Amino acid sequence: MKVLPVDVKQRKFTLYLFWIISIVCFIYLSSIELSLEQQAILCWGLVALLFIANKIDFFHTLKGRVIYLAAIVFISSRYIVWRTFDTLIYISPVDFMMMALVFFAEIQVTLVHLMSTFANFFPLNRKIIALPEDESLLPTVDIFLPTYTENTEIVEITATACTLLDYPKDKMNIYILDDGATSQRRENDKTAEEACKRYSHLQIFAKKLGIHYIAREKNESAKAGNINYAMARSQGDLILVLDCDHVPSKDFLANTVGQFIHDKKLFLVQTPHFFINPDPIEKGMGTFHKAPSESEMFYRGEHPALDFWNASYFCGSAALLRRTCLEEVGGISGETITEDAETSLKLHAKGYRSAYISRPMVCGLSPETFSDFIIQRTRWCQGMLQMGFLLNPLFLKGLTVAQRICYSSFYLFWFFGFSRFIFFLAPTLFLLFGFQIYHASSSQVMAYAVPHLVAGLLSTNFLFGKFRWPLFSELYESVQCIFLLPAVFGVIKNPRSPTFKITPKGEQLNHDFLSPLAAPFYFMFCMMLASIPAAIYRWFESPLFQDVILVCVAWLTLNLTISLASLGAFWERHQIRHHHRAWASGPVSVFSMSGEKIIDADLEDLSLTGLGLHFSHQHPFDTDDRVTLQTLDSSGKQFNLIAKVKRIIDKGELTYCGFEFCEQENNFSTLVDLVYGDSQRWVDFWDRGNARPNVMHVLYDFLRMGINGIRHSYRGLIEYCTSYIKKAAVFIKQHIRIPNKHQNNA
Repeated sequence: MKVLPVDVKQRKFTLYLFWIISIVCFIYLSSIELSLEQQAILCWGLVALLFIANKIDFFHTLKGRVIYLAAIVFISSRYIVWRTFDTLIYISPVDFMMMALVFFAEIQVTLVHLMSTFANFFPLNRKIIALPEDESLLPTVDIFLPTYTENTEIVEITATACTLLDYPKDKMNIYILDDGATSQRRENDKTAEEACKRYSHLQIFAKKLGIHYIAREKNESAKAGNINYAMARSQGDLILVLDCDHVPSKDFLANTVGQFIHDKKLFLVQTPHFFINPDPIEKGMGTFHKAPSESEMFYRGEHPALDFWNASYFCGSAALLRRTCLEEVGGISGETITEDAETSLKLHAKGYRSAYISRPMVCGLSPETFSDFIIQRTRWCQGMLQMGFLLNPLFLKGLTVAQRICYSSFYLFWFFGFSRFIFFLAPTLFLLFGFQIYHASSSQVMAYAVPHLVAGLLSTNFLFGKFRWPLFSELYESVQCIFLLPAVFGVIKNPRSPTFKITPKGEQLNHDFLSPLAAPFYFMFCMMLASIPAAIYRWFESPLFQDVILVCVAWLTLNLTISLASLGAFWERHQIRHHHRAWASGPVSVFSMSGEKIIDADLEDLSLTGLGLHFSHQHPFDTDDRVTLQTLDSSGKQFNLIAKVKRIIDKGELTYCGFEFCEQENNFSTLVDLVYGDSQRWVDFWDRGNARPNVMHVLYDFLRMGINGIRHSYRGLIEYCTSYIKKAAVFIKQHIRIPNKHQNNA
């Protein structure tokens, strides 16, 4: 995706004009009746042209993008018109109900697709505005680190990094907002010991670092209440909110504060969330470092496009906000459990502006386990749906048309839990139970449905090809759908019922194991497998339905492919490192303790406890040798650290050497600076693989992930069965008395 150097107003005018003309044309063109052969020639011809157009530079310009995406919208429009007027046939109440569920799921996906196409037409490459040389012109900044029960070391790392920010120290105040040690928790019998220990430890640490520590009386209104409590006890012009595991680079304020000086109506500068460790799905499937992370599509593709429409919103962390704007709406909003997006919505409705800088300048932690991952996604799902039901962006006074569409797409997207679940079940419902849910011949499906699906994939690849591999969105949604379904219906039933649940971070896993949440997904997978022999039986038993059977088998094959690749996501891999190793690159010089240069090497990975180097020369040291490592960050700052050789691994032409830093406690601030201070390292990680992937390569990876998933699942199921047999044996021994032979004789 190329960022377009075109005037923003001109681009907005062009796009609005495009949509007005498109709506009129599509209503007319989509309703024109064509023969099946003509429809197939038209849509498949357009698909073929789209494949070719993606390689032509013109279609990455302003006019070209309009033409390209218009063709995709046209193909989808033809499908929806046909699907609505030609396939919804009443047969029986149960069949019609099932058919309606599938149709509504398709409408949800198509509607979100169209809204997303509108929102993502033009990504905005916002430039960093340098700070003025006169420091008296700089606003004061309060840095809030809200925390609950996270490991205190995580908080210490982030707080230490904040003291290293390139910003005048007299213009900056750092606050640890500790909701894990409130008076309420310190006086509760269940949490008192842990809370008091935490309270004492972080107070001493804050005093030593010269920063502020706040623990309020009660845990009210979760994170929003914590921040609002601190706002009443601070007075900085701007507020930087960082989750306690989001470690900022030194240039964060230098790259963001200038936007507020330049634009007095600006209430927010949001930056990307970058994660040092794989999420549970990436870890289970082994895709970290290979495929773009799930968050990259949102933070590299979607958010720059939202910025074009002044719809970039607060994502809870890595964001700078103007205090006066927050005070105008009563601080951070708390009507929903996604207080961040809700606050942005209200401030956008008041006419304030937001900005997005697409440079990763924080390094955070993804959830370690699949259960924690689902807790996080459930909160996002519930909060966004709450925002839709309680505030309804589509009709909220003060928003622009584009903002209404963007915010509505945010909450409508989270109905994917329902839609994806229905798509999984639909072919199985027919093949196993005979429900007639999709009335179309195979030739109609090839003329209408398949071009629509291919066009959707082409659209995603065109807009986000560098940041999202084909089928990966479907994989992530499929893995989550069955667990998000209760959340969706819960919010529909009572929009005010969800409560805020913190996402656990920094957990350590001592061994591999199958996630406890695997069972319902495995049950669905087994139902799909059972549909294969059912399809063979129906093919010969019901020849009149062979077209429908063919359609369902093709649909089932796609579901099985995604499910097979997803199986590995439920295999929790061990995580015993105290600190994650981050990808890194750059030259490192190794010196002896006497100061003599030993060798030049290349950096491979880096953490607070050590680093890894590789080199092609014969190594002149042994395990436990002490050396001095010298390296530079991207700004030219030199680091000299004493380290001990821990392991040496021969990798053929290269030798890998792992080092452990010495005197880590005394050099803690320096190590934090080295590991987290240089944002260019995260930029380089993002840009490591910007080439669009080969489709065959992606399919091969899916096959590989599926094989690994089966292997891990088999191993996990054996462990599950063994553990349940042992539990059953213990239960029988404890609760069921079996008379022995002597008792019977008596």
